[in-house]
Amino acid sequence: MANIYLLRHGKVSGEAALYGHTDVEVETTIDDEIIQQLTALNVEIDAIITSPLKRCINLAKELSKKAQVTVTSIAQLKEMNFGLYDGVPFDQLHQDANTWQLFEKFWQNPVQHPLPNAELLTGFSYRVNNAWQEIVNNIQLAQSNQNIVVVCHGGVIRMILAHLLNIDFRNPRWYTNLSIANGSLTTIEVGKKQVRVKQIAKPLLAIKESIVNPVSTHEFPYCLLRKSQNDHFQEHM
Repeated sequence: MANIYLLRHGKVSGEAALYGHTDVEVETTIDDEIIQQLTALNVEIDAIITSPLKRCINLAKELSKKAQVTVTSIAQLKEMNFGLYDGVPFDQLHQDANTWQLFEKFWQNPVQHPLPNAELLTGFSYRVNNAWQEIVNNIQLAQSNQNIVVVCHGGVIRMILAHLLNIDFRNPRWYTNLSIANGSLTTIEVGKKQVRVKQIAKPLLAIKESIVNPVSTHEFPYCLLRKSQNDHFQEHM
């Protein structure tokens, strides 16, 4: 079995905003702390894959020095592009009532009310799952038993989980009811024909035990499951 560890980047430097393709950074002290805690888990990292955005790739490169492995950057793992308002501080947007109304409609139903010039949620799902499928296919073809860290974004992790757990990614509650915190770790086990979710959004800095423990159910919105997933298990198609 191979293990894929989906690691969300640390909290970015900047005002509160929707940071999609806007290339903001994370303070090096935060990256250092994430690496320290991840290293303390004594997991031998065999490969690192990352989004090319600075908040991910900077962490990935520093982690690669510690683990002495190479880094592969995949553009399809970028966060969703929020268009005209990507990276614009909420305080600034809130000053215009019409603009803020667009945001409120987007929160309520991101499929029906996309932001101006933004990537469509369906398109975002398609590109992320294409990248994920390629990663898993390569592991299964090689019958790999590697531990692979994928440094990416909250939206990307949600899309991967929605695919694996058969959840409708168009449901707004999937984004409001499930917290994917900065610096959290989601663990996926990949077998020859199977993919299994072992742990969801475990805060890395709070981990005091091995990440190979049984699935974490912290804050998981079971009401969104389309069918019973007693073991969070799904055949990989």
